[in-house]
Amino acid sequence: MSVGASITGPALPVAVARRRLAGLRALDDPEGHGLHCGISWYGPSGLGPDRVGSEATVQARSGLMHLHGRDAGGPRRLGLELASVAAGVLSACGVLAGLVARRRGGDACEVETSVLQAGLLAVSHYVAAASCDDEWVPAPPGPEPGPPFRSSDGHWFEIETLDPEAWKGFWYRLGATGADLGRAWSGFRARYYRSTCTFPPGLHEATARFSLRELVHVAGEWGVSLAPLRSYEDVLAQPTGGPHPVIERPGDGRLGEVGAAPAPRRSAGRSGLPLEGLRVVEATTRMQGPLAGLLLEMLGASVVKVEPPGGDFGRIVPPLAGDVGSFFACFNRGKRSVEIDLSGPAGRAELVELADQSDVFLHNWRPGKAAEWGLDAPDLARSNPSLVYATASGWGEGPRAPALLGTDFLVQAHAGVGNGLRPEGEPPFPSRVIVVDFMGALVTAEGVLGGLYVRERTGCGPRVATSLHAGAMTLQDHVLEPLAAGGDAPGRHRGRPRWGPLDQPVPTTDGLLVIGLDGDGDALPALCRMCEVDPGAGDRQQRVADRLAGRPAAAWVDELSAAGIAGAVLPESLDLAGLPGDPALAPLFEPLAGPTRVPRSPWRIP
Repeated sequence: MSVGASITGPALPVAVARRRLAGLRALDDPEGHGLHCGISWYGPSGLGPDRVGSEATVQARSGLMHLHGRDAGGPRRLGLELASVAAGVLSACGVLAGLVARRRGGDACEVETSVLQAGLLAVSHYVAAASCDDEWVPAPPGPEPGPPFRSSDGHWFEIETLDPEAWKGFWYRLGATGADLGRAWSGFRARYYRSTCTFPPGLHEATARFSLRELVHVAGEWGVSLAPLRSYEDVLAQPTGGPHPVIERPGDGRLGEVGAAPAPRRSAGRSGLPLEGLRVVEATTRMQGPLAGLLLEMLGASVVKVEPPGGDFGRIVPPLAGDVGSFFACFNRGKRSVEIDLSGPAGRAELVELADQSDVFLHNWRPGKAAEWGLDAPDLARSNPSLVYATASGWGEGPRAPALLGTDFLVQAHAGVGNGLRPEGEPPFPSRVIVVDFMGALVTAEGVLGGLYVRERTGCGPRVATSLHAGAMTLQDHVLEPLAAGGDAPGRHRGRPRWGPLDQPVPTTDGLLVIGLDGDGDALPALCRMCEVDPGAGDRQQRVADRLAGRPAAAWVDELSAAGIAGAVLPESLDLAGLPGDPALAPLFEPLAGPTRVPRSPWRIP
């Protein structure tokens, strides 16, 4: 199914966008004719809208390679096309926002985004932290390995707990020493902010003394979540949810009976942003929900952030942008905050009153908490049946959802993300970059926009369920779909990347060179001719790499561009704080507080 919109740009982002829109079964009344979303590689950057690009060169320019390779000691490519897939979801969001605007009497009909802007959005909080003037300095990566851990019977696994006492109890039970645990806990909690984590060898030695079954038992005793790293075969054999948000349409029997008449809808504004005039109430923490709310704000919505008394804990987590934690400030800028004590009836009544005057309510409370507080979808629908009620969970609501904490690295492990991220010959480890939180946020924003479109058509607000797991499956959908059909995606074997010498950064006389050969059958022969290498030679990639090593990377980039091949210079070390100062990237950033910089909205809506 299609919503009739025109989407143009690089092949993978366009395919992702079309598949996302087709997968939202709630959109069964196509009205997208006349809407257009254009996806470019580099957007309104100084690199130029027509410059040839690729997933690899975007990962290089955006800092993704440096973040992914921090613990490996140098830049590393992510095997999954994070920036391209994210650009596809952002395109789908732009189309949905245009549909909502049109239903509200607006005239939004054109949206632009780019793969580079999607890549920069993925590193937002890392750039914000790096560009702060706070004196706090993060610890550099150590030489020891971090998670995942290995059992005595050869199984790799990730663990998660938010409780330091549970952490200590788990490791003491395995025979670890107290001297190892203090340093390890601080690094373990901060890995979400730093994209790095190293542990004393004693912790790895401790898990290696026990079988996976024994480790699962100990984890259960202490309330620690443990998730084995699953293969793609495991994921396909025992699926636990798909890549799309679930939109429960009015009248499908899931919301129950609502006695009140649909509330009047707010008309469109005139600023040119498609969600102007709509209000979102967001009661979320960390990244998934707050980034989703930020994306809705960037599309024109007014977002009210509900925080506990004293404010969200993230406000004081260093480094600080001004007087607020940079991670919190990055994802909550532009929102109006209110403090409400939801532990008592007065606070919950205040939230109901706020939701009554709003178009969307979004939360990421633990399962069962909304019902316990009397703030579930049917409760709020009684007084505001036009409210779009959205949940952003870790695992979703299917019967096979794991009984584990729903956090990025556990979801990466269970969803098999490491298989797509790491090439053949390497262990399928998750990335330290929080790719699932990022993709989960995009899927949440997409789900809310789909819910708003249904609401604008029917006058009644649907319930929308999204999850980190859906974000993980979205990231891998183009890999898993061919596998499930008995085939494989191009350039992969059983879903794992098949890389040659030119698929990773290539050393040159003055740095690293990244070349984009992805999906372009003509690029390698042209590169061989440029380097005077026989295109039919069995070791042609290595011969080309040897030739590239003899000249500066910048000189090669100019020649590659002239030949229509994507290329980028990649410094062996990169200060993320310098990205906003790069003249080519500066137009894509905006100030947050003092010297702190963050990416601008990934959409341009003329």
